[in-house]
Amino acid sequence: MSAEAHPPNVLTAPLYEWCKQIPWFPDFLKGELGQKHFETIVFSGVIMVILVTVALIAKPRLKKIPGRLQSILEVSLEMLANMLDSLIGPGGRQYLPLLGTSFIFIFCLNMLGLIPGMLSPTANLNCTAALAIVIFIMVQSYGIKANGFVGYIKHLAGSPKGVAMWVLAPLMFPLHILGEMVKPFSLSLRLYGNISGEDTIILALAKIAENSKVFGMPIIPVPLPMMFFALFTSFLQAFIFTALACIYIMILTAHEEH
Repeated sequence: MSAEAHPPNVLTAPLYEWCKQIPWFPDFLKGELGQKHFETIVFSGVIMVILVTVALIAKPRLKKIPGRLQSILEVSLEMLANMLDSLIGPGGRQYLPLLGTSFIFIFCLNMLGLIPGMLSPTANLNCTAALAIVIFIMVQSYGIKANGFVGYIKHLAGSPKGVAMWVLAPLMFPLHILGEMVKPFSLSLRLYGNISGEDTIILALAKIAENSKVFGMPIIPVPLPMMFFALFTSFLQAFIFTALACIYIMILTAHEEH
């Protein structure tokens, strides 16, 4: 996208200019596109620091008899664990550390763009691609762990049993490989497209509100309805990303008798 559509962020611009003076500052982060990637890294790091800090503060304060906030969090966690069991099968909650963290992290990244002065890192394709690649690598490792390497290869060949299926196995294997390679593209593009589209619409509506003022005040808070809608879609896109990861794990970890 053009630099006019996405001007440099006022919060990270001074930090970016300072970092450019560092001798070992990467060349690919220099220039207009590099600045956008730098902003994505910074805001992703902000979310990481916040989540880790909250976890470190909250862990020693957990109680056997939970309070209201802890009860809500425990119920939410249990609902997420039940979702993994329903989508992946019995034992699906063993993947909760990865998928639960992914859901919370992506939801927070999506929501960051609703805060004035902030940007949604998931509106950058590099961020969503990185998230999708992590899921892709972990899904393949889970498949190998569940089936063994030979079983994993056999699974990609269509789990042939009869003569006819063994004959078709050389054709099925590259098709399954291609299907696995497409998954990270699908995950990253879906998340990127929805969040970047929301941010673009909110920015456009904000400009409309800015240009329709009376006595210095907006006539109608035009971006407000879209921001409420973005709150819902931020949750929805994080949920869809997690649900698709569950399905990918289920497909590769399912044994032949299932």
